[in-house]
Amino acid sequence: MDNTTRSELKYRGTQCLNCKIPLESSDRFCPNCGQLNSTKKISVFDITEELMGSVFSYDSKLRKTLTALILRPGKITSEFIKGKRATYTNPFRFFFSITILYFLMISYNSDFSSIDEFWNNELLQDSLHIETTLQQIKDASTNKEDTALIDSLITKYSPKEKNDNLDLDPKAYFAELEQKPMFNSIYDKTVYFFNGIQAKKYRQYEDALSRLKIESTLENKTAFSIAKSSYKSYHHPGSFFENLVSKLPFVIFFYLPVFSIFIWLVYPKQKFYYIDHLIFSFHTQTLFILLLIITFLIKWFFNINLHWIALIVFLLYLYKSMRGFYKEKRFKTIVKFIYLNTIFLILALFSFSMILFVSALTY
Repeated sequence: MDNTTRSELKYRGTQCLNCKIPLESSDRFCPNCGQLNSTKKISVFDITEELMGSVFSYDSKLRKTLTALILRPGKITSEFIKGKRATYTNPFRFFFSITILYFLMISYNSDFSSIDEFWNNELLQDSLHIETTLQQIKDASTNKEDTALIDSLITKYSPKEKNDNLDLDPKAYFAELEQKPMFNSIYDKTVYFFNGIQAKKYRQYEDALSRLKIESTLENKTAFSIAKSSYKSYHHPGSFFENLVSKLPFVIFFYLPVFSIFIWLVYPKQKFYYIDHLIFSFHTQTLFILLLIITFLIKWFFNINLHWIALIVFLLYLYKSMRGFYKEKRFKTIVKFIYLNTIFLILALFSFSMILFVSALTY
């Protein structure tokens, strides 16, 4: 900072303490690395003063960014691309920070453990109720055919762990599976490992190898990892969704560059570069996340759900942003607006499906 006591003339040196290049007494900052030219020993007061200066400096940039983002759709992107960058916060860092804040708010306000409790207690109680009722019907029945039918239903609805294929000779069974196509083999091995984990015969891969007396192969390790992740996801869905939510900011951050390719395809290449579309995407999606934060807070404090209104407001904002940034006529903008929103929805569904699938396998 310029106005700290450390920048006074009497504390200036003749050499930068950071990069060691020669300095003049008139140099308040090093022209090479930008460090303050000061030989004064730093104190707690100096650190506090610099920290507060940084906070207020960022606060000023943040205020200007929010004002331009909300009140001048598309214009902030135009100004940022033309070089007015010191005025506004970095669009990528700002989007990432806002997105993490939003998902932290969701995680804080969501009781994912209650999903686990419901899944492991309520559904188990329902299963026990079905089994008890069937047992009572069986006790009251004298017909052998009815008794046999009820026995099969009790087996089907029993909450006890299933042990399908666990009575087979593991070594012979796995040797037989090796003759099948790879994906079929991995699937059957995954089912076998899943049943073993569910029956609490083993928890770790090494324990499974030792108990089953089978060799360690890439296929076996893959099947066991999938089985273990599937078991955890099935028995602890709340924890699984909590883990999934924590990854979404990173997924969205890397999803937008892909979406920007489709924007790049429909606009003149001589007027706009790919990076221009990318910055535009981050600016508009930042506004969308801000709307979600506002609706979340309204829902939290007043129990009023405004998510549909937020979506309509965002779509209107997106149209105005496209008009403000790309400066095309209404008809062209509307056609591209429909096209880009369709692509966005398809990519979003595909990305969410992929992250759901990958998370289930790696959880």
